[in-house]
Amino acid sequence: MMVIAWLGFLAYTLLVSADKHDKEGDAMIYLNHFNYISNTRSGNHDGKTAIKNFQRFAGLKVTGDLDEPTVRQMKKPRCGDPDVDDKGKRRRRYLLASKWRKNALTYHLSYGKDLPNFVQDRVFEKALQFWADVSKLSFSRTRYVWNADLKISFGSVTHRGPGESHCAYPFDGRGKVLAHAFYPPNGRCHFDDDETYTDGISDGINLLWVATHEFGHALGLEHSNVRGAVMFPYYHSYQPNLKLHDDDINGIRALYGEWG
Repeated sequence: MMVIAWLGFLAYTLLVSADKHDKEGDAMIYLNHFNYISNTRSGNHDGKTAIKNFQRFAGLKVTGDLDEPTVRQMKKPRCGDPDVDDKGKRRRRYLLASKWRKNALTYHLSYGKDLPNFVQDRVFEKALQFWADVSKLSFSRTRYVWNADLKISFGSVTHRGPGESHCAYPFDGRGKVLAHAFYPPNGRCHFDDDETYTDGISDGINLLWVATHEFGHALGLEHSNVRGAVMFPYYHSYQPNLKLHDDDINGIRALYGEWG
């Protein structure tokens, strides 16, 4: 009987140990994907430092441990773009040179599967207008993808937009990475078609918020660590009165100015 009990305890211990190693492995992959662990030789490669930087950016208690709030934060839906520089520090995109060299931009839309086309037309136009209303930017739609500055498309896992090669950053299925975008002068904006995008309701993933966020990247803004900002990397639930935060506005105006 004691032997059976001991074997049961040993099996439980091995399962707990395996689960811990899986959790740690998943966390390291996550931290590497979002640049808390650097892909360059000169950047940060220390796991504990990466966890601390992640916790600091996300507004969590900084412990350096993979505690429950940290693991829970890592599981939240979010944008696929990196959060920090190679040293694990927050970057302010408007301090960098990456911006469009013009203020009048064009965009092309390849539709997703969830919402009617006319709804997608309205949502993406509204998302761009958020940025135009607070800066000197303006946007017009083009029928031709080759003529577009911003190229909007949907895809699942290994994906590409019209006229593009396969994206180097595949999506990971429903409920994880929702979308990603590329900084100027690239302008590609990719949305994960495995998500359920909605408009005007709390169910699913609100397309307006995701689009506004991704357009911020395509215009030259990086992630903000301000929780109320649209450029905070984690998905906000549906907000009937969505608007830009002062942090978003200051960033876009620093890049493109404002009307007097």
